[in-house]
Amino acid sequence: MRLFFQKEKKIIRCIIILGLLLILFHKCYRLFFDSEKNFITFLKEESIWYGFYISIFYFISISIGSFLFLTIQNVSKSGWSTIIHPIMEEISHFIPYGFTMIFFIHMLCITNNIHMFHWMDPFVYDITSSKYDEMIASKRIFLNKPFFIIRNIIYIIIINFFYFQITRLSKKMNISFSIKKYNKIFFMSVLFIILFSVISIFMSWDWIMSLNPHWFSSLFEWYVLSHFLTTGIGMIIIVSLYLNKKGFFPLFNNNHLHDLSKYLFSSNLLWTYLWFSQFVLYWYGNIPEEIYYFIKREKLYYFIHFWILIPNFIIPFFLLMSKKNKINSKIVFTVSFITLIGHYIDIYHLIAPDINHKINFWIQDIGFFLLIGGIFIYILVLNLEKKRYCQYPIGNPFFKESKNYKNPHI
Repeated sequence: MRLFFQKEKKIIRCIIILGLLLILFHKCYRLFFDSEKNFITFLKEESIWYGFYISIFYFISISIGSFLFLTIQNVSKSGWSTIIHPIMEEISHFIPYGFTMIFFIHMLCITNNIHMFHWMDPFVYDITSSKYDEMIASKRIFLNKPFFIIRNIIYIIIINFFYFQITRLSKKMNISFSIKKYNKIFFMSVLFIILFSVISIFMSWDWIMSLNPHWFSSLFEWYVLSHFLTTGIGMIIIVSLYLNKKGFFPLFNNNHLHDLSKYLFSSNLLWTYLWFSQFVLYWYGNIPEEIYYFIKREKLYYFIHFWILIPNFIIPFFLLMSKKNKINSKIVFTVSFITLIGHYIDIYHLIAPDINHKINFWIQDIGFFLLIGGIFIYILVLNLEKKRYCQYPIGNPFFKESKNYKNPHI
């Protein structure tokens, strides 16, 4: 395994370097054609940081989705998925790194070094200023810098606490075979799901919706939550199939793949249901301050709000509807990959237009995607290589059930 991952790490390093080169090329290109600006000026432009922000949010959402799916399996005591628990834990290892990066960007915004959040401009609250915004001023109780930072610290502490506790208990359980450890994991998973159901609401408001404080959706937090689950499950499938193909995950078979495929299928349906519910309510209400959200994206990206249905609903729906396709590793792998790309496009179109009305996807966005994605995969590979846990969760009381699992519908 070590020899294999040594080769993999070289490829990943090349991806990270390529991402950095693309970002530098974009900045050098801009500097060459805009002599009035220097490098420091460019560093303070939101056009640099929005790509960084989008990529970080995208990959941290994959880790959070994987960890959320793990806790759901713990709470439901699903025996079939037990052998896949280590994969879910390894994908979740990006959580502390991703939170550190996103908190760094928020601190730059708070200190006015970069300007991504319009409501952080003090003039919008000054009634004597020409920039005064009555709607934003009415939300000052919630949208203020100290409270924003406090909320972000709470997100970091709670999610990282449960992540470290559950993974630590899992490691000890696989050594001691202790039922007490398993019961603690169950209890911690229940608490996490309860707290995360609240935290995820405020996270989606703070990290995405507050970029455009004039717009509001009561379904948005659930829309983002469905994104967490779908991308997390998609990455679990890709990693499981990849390791199985290389011979490192032999107990993973079509029975487990079939159930994972059903989860991917249903999570895509959940995302589509929330997409349709949000859109149809706005279309029916036809309120100017609400439909502007869609009109702006239509003008920038030519009906992208409808085009994203192709990778996020139409392809998964028709390809995973068949029982045979659900156990076809090539089809499921392809659908998972397409779904991950589709949800990146969705996250991009949620965030980018609210940071800068003239932003269009370009080479620096590819660079940031490769950079953060390379770091994400490198952390995943390092943790797989170190074998922090047993290859299989042999200390879990449902391990034998998962090992011998036979899906009656196959």
